[in-house]
Amino acid sequence: MRLLLAATLLLLPSCVHLLTTRVDYSASASTPTVGGSAFRAEFIPKGAESGLALSAGVIGGATVSEIGPYQVRLHAFGRSGDQRSFRVTSFTLTSPGHFTAPMESRGFEGRAEFKPTKTTGQSRASLLLGPWFRLDEHRDRELLIEAEIEVTRRIGVTHGSLRIPLKQTKTSRRDSHFLLNELWQDIRGEEDPVIEALPPAPESAE
Repeated sequence: MRLLLAATLLLLPSCVHLLTTRVDYSASASTPTVGGSAFRAEFIPKGAESGLALSAGVIGGATVSEIGPYQVRLHAFGRSGDQRSFRVTSFTLTSPGHFTAPMESRGFEGRAEFKPTKTTGQSRASLLLGPWFRLDEHRDRELLIEAEIEVTRRIGVTHGSLRIPLKQTKTSRRDSHFLLNELWQDIRGEEDPVIEALPPAPESAE
């Protein structure tokens, strides 16, 4: 009887479909440079809202919308042997017509060191800013980052200003998970690899 029950369970539909919508912000102008380094901003969603939906032949289906709050990370792309490090001396996030939020200095403390990348002759430094920003998906469709930057180079120190306008973007992804495989991986203690979320490097850092 138990063998028959186990066989019946194996024949039941055992697939979960997950639809994920990511609400992100992407630069809407050319990449700004300071001290020969090209700067980009990455918005990292730290939360999600979800809802459950069922359909015939499927055990479960979930929709997830990643809407923040967000943490901002600045990336600087330079040339190997030129830039040494960079630091932020002021940072302001603005949603035009809605709010202007200067960040306290403790939110961007520290100095980001440039390290070689897989691209020959290119280096990158990344600085994760402290505060989380709560944004309204429907209201805050455009943002503006303004920051003062200090870049330490082989030839000295360069000061400059960043102005990065951003527009809201949405991307969707559908994943299907076979539950028996998921359960087997859990039993064996296997975990999916963690992929670091980084924006693509500019083609050149002028």
